[in-house]
Amino acid sequence: MNKIESVIIASTILIMMFSCNKTTCDSTTIINNGNCIDSTLIIDSVYCIELYDPVCGCNGITYSNSCYATSFEGVTSYVAGECCD
Repeated sequence: MNKIESVIIASTILIMMFSCNKTTCDSTTIINNGNCIDSTLIIDSVYCIELYDPVCGCNGITYSNSCYATSFEGVTSYVAGECCD
């Protein structure tokens, strides 16, 4: 194996390793021991679009988008992005 082949193989392995890692997530401070749900915000008749635009709720749960977080679960605050595990 020559030097160029070795560099190509090593580069490919590094790209594969780093592309598989979850590098973006958001941590939120869990407010009131995770009790940040307001049941008056829950409206079962709301239609939410099926768009994956994750939000991290103040309770530490990732929701598929802000509509689902608020309208179906009553989450009072969230940040854009997935929650960290």
